[in-house]
Amino acid sequence: CARRPIPVGHAGGRPGRRTMGAVCESDFPGREVAVTDEQAVDGHLVEVLNQVLDAVYQATQARWSATGSPVQVELQELVSFLIDQSGRLMVAEEAIDGRSSRVSSPSSHQKGNLVGDADGDLAAAVALLVQRLDGIVLDVRERVGSIRDVDETRLLIDLADQLEARARRLLSS
Repeated sequence: CARRPIPVGHAGGRPGRRTMGAVCESDFPGREVAVTDEQAVDGHLVEVLNQVLDAVYQATQARWSATGSPVQVELQELVSFLIDQSGRLMVAEEAIDGRSSRVSSPSSHQKGNLVGDADGDLAAAVALLVQRLDGIVLDVRERVGSIRDVDETRLLIDLADQLEARARRLLSS
């Protein structure tokens, strides 16, 4: 089913928050279901956090393979940035309603092999990493569009803008 936002009034949460959600109507036949704004924002933060944690692992793999390469510095900077952003996302997500059970353990992100997917070619691995980072940027911007006018929007916009800039620098290294 395609999820769609459903605005339905004012939430009892933080001032200025509206109740809204993204639900699948077939999940609740014959009933309109509201998801509080905080729940919707929390859900978006969890999804972005999990993507950032995946990216930390993948960027770390590329950095290990780039030892002695000019791109190693950019990859190290990317890893540091992603770790910092994961911390910021965790703090923002916890502030809404405590730590969500949907936040994946960092060790659960240690799957796959970016360099293996690129057949051991560092340039191909970096290009694949950039492609995956671009996917995160697009997803984050789409999420920002669905949760406008909340405090966490600035955090997500900054993440998308800075991640996009770092991905472009990787391609030029």
